[in-house]
Amino acid sequence: MKKRPVLSFLERLWTTDIALTALLVFLLIYIFFLYPLGQIGAFRAFTTGFWSLILITGAITASRNRIFRTLVFSWGLLTFVFLWTKYLFPHETLIFVANSLALFFLVLLTVLILNQAFREGEATSHRIMGAVAAYLILGLIWSLAYNLTAFLIPGAFNIQGYSTPGDIESMQPHLLYFSFVTLTTLGYGDIVAVHPMARTLVILEGVTGQLFPAILIARLVSLQVQSKRKTQSH
Repeated sequence: MKKRPVLSFLERLWTTDIALTALLVFLLIYIFFLYPLGQIGAFRAFTTGFWSLILITGAITASRNRIFRTLVFSWGLLTFVFLWTKYLFPHETLIFVANSLALFFLVLLTVLILNQAFREGEATSHRIMGAVAAYLILGLIWSLAYNLTAFLIPGAFNIQGYSTPGDIESMQPHLLYFSFVTLTTLGYGDIVAVHPMARTLVILEGVTGQLFPAILIARLVSLQVQSKRKTQSH
């Protein structure tokens, strides 16, 4: 009986905009602190566990609809299982499947987060944090897309100073860096897309990186104006 109030509180917490801010905090910790440490063998299990936490948190945050949330959570759980299977048994096929599941999950999660952040109502700070979280997830999505491309098309990317092109798993940190460099349209030139399919993905990410902030600002301003008009009308 004592657990019910706690579970009820957690459910209310994850269905509010605060969950968007929590998801952003988890993403920042993972991308800028834990992911680089994860390349060291001793920290890899810890970063895998934290990434699993992001998957579960994202699944819970995703939707206010209980049925749809259950579907998203199930997909996240499946990704979680393959993620740990990949870690315990690092076979190329398992790596490909785990990355594919993570890619589709993050795409779905991004759509749901933006739907929650841009719904009708006041443009709160938590919604802005959710939009920023979606932007960071876009970088993760494209890094996984690049990883799958490199797996299917060896030599699709020319990475300066990289000496083991056949090791797809070790390429992921380079491709994550390349993804965010492309998303922010910096383009240092130390990693180059060679294959036409890889170049197409790079173009799409660059365009997305330019359009997303403009659409974000326009939508948030629109929400704020609508909210003030409704307040004044009452």
